[in-house]
Amino acid sequence: MSKIDTAKRLLNLASNQPGSFIKAAKYGVKYGLVGLHDRFHQELVLNNVDVPEDAPEPGTIEGDLTFSIVMPVYNVDIKWLSKAVESIENQSYRNWELCIADDASSDHRIREYLLLKQSDRIKVTLLDENQGISKASNAAASLASGDYVVLMDNDDMIARNALQELFACASVSHADVIYSDNDVINENDQRVAVLHKPDWSPDLLLSQMYVGHLLAFRRSLFNEVGGFRSEYNGSQDYDLLLRMMLKTQSIQHIAKVLYSWRAIESSTASNPDSKPYAQIAGQAAIQDYLNKRYGLGECRVGETENLFVYDVRYPIPEKTRASIIIPTKDHIDDLDAAISSIFEMTDYSNFEIIILDNNSVDPQSKQYFDEIQSKHDNLRVIPAHYQFNWSKLNNHGIREATGDVFVFLNNDVTIQTRDWLTRLVENALRPEIGAVGGLLLYPDGTIQHAGVVIGMGGWADHVYKGMPPVHNGNPYISPMVSRNVSAVTGACMALSRDTINQIGGFDEEFIVCGSDVEICLRATKFGMRNLYDSQVRLTHYESKTRDAKDIPEVDFRLSKAMYRPYLASGDPYYNRNLDYLSCEPRVISRKERMVREARDDMWVELSAIRPLSFVKTTRPVSARLNLLIPSVNQEDVFGGISTALNFFERIISDTNIDARIIVLDSIPRSGDVSKRFPDYSIIELGNDSDCPKQVVAASKRERSSLPVSANDWFIATSWWSAYCFQDEALRQQGLCDGIKTNPLIYLIQDYEPGFYAWSSEYVLAKSTYQSDVPIIAVFNSRELKSYFADNHISFEREYVFDPFLNKRLAEKLSEHHGLVAKRKQVLVYGRPGTPRNAFELVVESLRRWIKTDETAKQWDFLSAGEQHPPVLLAEGRYLSSVGKLSLDDYAVLLSESYAGLSLMVSPHPSYPPLEMAAFGVQVVTNQYDCKDLSYFSPNITSLHRATPHEVSSALHDICSDFKSEATCGNVLKSYLECPDPYPFISEIEDLILQK
Repeated sequence: MSKIDTAKRLLNLASNQPGSFIKAAKYGVKYGLVGLHDRFHQELVLNNVDVPEDAPEPGTIEGDLTFSIVMPVYNVDIKWLSKAVESIENQSYRNWELCIADDASSDHRIREYLLLKQSDRIKVTLLDENQGISKASNAAASLASGDYVVLMDNDDMIARNALQELFACASVSHADVIYSDNDVINENDQRVAVLHKPDWSPDLLLSQMYVGHLLAFRRSLFNEVGGFRSEYNGSQDYDLLLRMMLKTQSIQHIAKVLYSWRAIESSTASNPDSKPYAQIAGQAAIQDYLNKRYGLGECRVGETENLFVYDVRYPIPEKTRASIIIPTKDHIDDLDAAISSIFEMTDYSNFEIIILDNNSVDPQSKQYFDEIQSKHDNLRVIPAHYQFNWSKLNNHGIREATGDVFVFLNNDVTIQTRDWLTRLVENALRPEIGAVGGLLLYPDGTIQHAGVVIGMGGWADHVYKGMPPVHNGNPYISPMVSRNVSAVTGACMALSRDTINQIGGFDEEFIVCGSDVEICLRATKFGMRNLYDSQVRLTHYESKTRDAKDIPEVDFRLSKAMYRPYLASGDPYYNRNLDYLSCEPRVISRKERMVREARDDMWVELSAIRPLSFVKTTRPVSARLNLLIPSVNQEDVFGGISTALNFFERIISDTNIDARIIVLDSIPRSGDVSKRFPDYSIIELGNDSDCPKQVVAASKRERSSLPVSANDWFIATSWWSAYCFQDEALRQQGLCDGIKTNPLIYLIQDYEPGFYAWSSEYVLAKSTYQSDVPIIAVFNSRELKSYFADNHISFEREYVFDPFLNKRLAEKLSEHHGLVAKRKQVLVYGRPGTPRNAFELVVESLRRWIKTDETAKQWDFLSAGEQHPPVLLAEGRYLSSVGKLSLDDYAVLLSESYAGLSLMVSPHPSYPPLEMAAFGVQVVTNQYDCKDLSYFSPNITSLHRATPHEVSSALHDICSDFKSEATCGNVLKSYLECPDPYPFISEIEDLILQK
């Protein structure tokens, strides 16, 4: 590389990261231009990308899917071609073939090289005359015999684990089309750019061929759509994928860099102007798709100011009316600027403006409202004399509106593009689209909104915020390209009346912010996509009218609960390789991600014993029962929490006393509470409410106390909830006017110190069994009670109940009438985050069975209980996770599985092996101390030694006797028919009622 080229590249790199100029200058003085390049490249590129994970050695991974790599070749430099072929030969996954068609290269050395490489796995055809990229690709594809076709250029490279990742994804998702992230490398194989893509985004594909490489698809689908078409040469991949999109939406994304696109002078990776004909071909391919999808001429596609970026326009039915809804309180100057810009800058004529006057007090406001209504017959001012609530105001506007599309605008925006309303309307009317938003700029011209990313900043934020609105597609999609997003800002948001009728209006529990994101996420639950249109442009004078510090606590609580799934799994329209703590797309290194995750885990552990303080109630209270519980949200209510709620509700039903469910760890969601507990009200901690049935939100308990009287009784069901009560009860005993507390009803569902190695948690968990606070112990199995007795742990009173089948599962079981059809499927209770379920031992046992038993390859392996990535077992078999299931879906899985594996390293019998046995699953589990479940059902194999050898041998014996039909219900009768699971409960109720 010349010094001039080095300088140019460094300027290009530094322009993306201006803060690096000073560092570049220092390096330049010290090391010179060549040394500067090496160090600058290391800092700006290599240190900011994910270090590739180690892949297995070449050819060590087997699988039952064959990948046919299709490579057209034409006059490529031999050194690039050989690197491309070598990257395929080095694949860790063995089951591949390379199909090459040489398109009559004039360089005879290419044909000589290809003929030397020709083998059973490398198939070569030599075309007699040059036919172009599409026909050459079709010729190569005609050699393919695999399940999936993988496209590859003749000068690029794929990562060693590329096919392995494709196999894992295809095996789990059964997708028709799969694509990955990619990077760009130079002549020295150095990474110069990277593109981390969103998950499948149909509207983005109509704006730009973002999928690129690595791209794989079913060979049958390729044949069905007719392969490549020569009239789209230059954008033939684009055309092919668009035609596939007409046939399938089963498209998966692998968020890993599996493909390296080489930047050389003739490639679009180096110079997008090198193939200008591809721009026209891409536009034609999109128009062809639109004609087939919507009808000839119904939609049209145009070019934009940026190469390879397109603009699709949709029809609007005649007489479609837009209702622009603007809440306001005074700030007439801002409002007038917004209204004036709408009338001056809007081409679309059929609209009305509804201004919601939310308690304006400035006399000039009323005068302005009168003037503007007399000036415009399509503008109305509606009184909204109630406390500010953004959601309520917009719902009020919806009721007043007459339009087919609602456009929600802040009063501090001005319009910049004349077709803004047309674009919002045409897209909002599309039945597959939920909310539509646009590009909002700060007054200084930088970006305020270009789409919302859930989880950004720990909450939700606007990607590209504060950056200039320029076209830059590295390391994420450019802000100047329209794309699907999880949400758009309510400062400019359009939804159709049909959409609102289907999904409902704004959630009025949110007061200031959050409900704009919530309604977008709700639309996705109804199968819709949200859209960011980069051609809709406004200026937003954010926070001019309301201070961001005025956001109430309830908005934070509701938002935190709403965002929690995205904080764990990421926003599907962003990418997990990008830093969620930065609005500017920035690649986060594996090292930095691991440090953050470790820091987060430490914080969770330290918060386990946060005090729950009591304060004397100010009103008379008769007997009241309180349940201390981690969560009541739907995804958490299973197993121990479900049992605790069942026990608690039984006492409340029998005694009809007041009840409080005190939620210690999560924020209770109103929707889940109203569905599961319709008679209960959510009460903030510290509120001395007289409501007879309460769900108390106590996750944020540092500054508030729980009103308590001497007539309050408490149930605890986890060691930390017991600890919270005992710690506070002992504190109250030491106060001269402390609250007298009753014995703790301790629902013991396992020996919880065993959940931890010898540690602080072990000591604290065990201390809850040794407290000076009197304990009424309720054990959930006789095995567990015996274990406590054997370890000389006793309590003031002790009761025990036997496990019983969940009511819903019992209903589904009865539908089979004693017989159930089975398939060759092993169901695993898989929880890698819970050590007592011995996930590593489960995996090693399955691996041992597959390696030693040829018939094991005929079986599918599913893991339920906790969502986790696919786990490679052996011989190309994967353990695929289905995560947490609904009870109905779980019943289906139980019904169809023939064999099961559920380990539990504790004295608690664990529910999954019992449930499996009830549904006729032949399940392998382990003994522990006094626990041996073989008495429960002949379907249970209870191992004294649960080593990989013993477990795999047991699976072999079970699966060798596979039958396509099995009896179900062959378990202890008391497990299925349990008229009173708590025969002792009247004694506890008498204590509470002081009889």
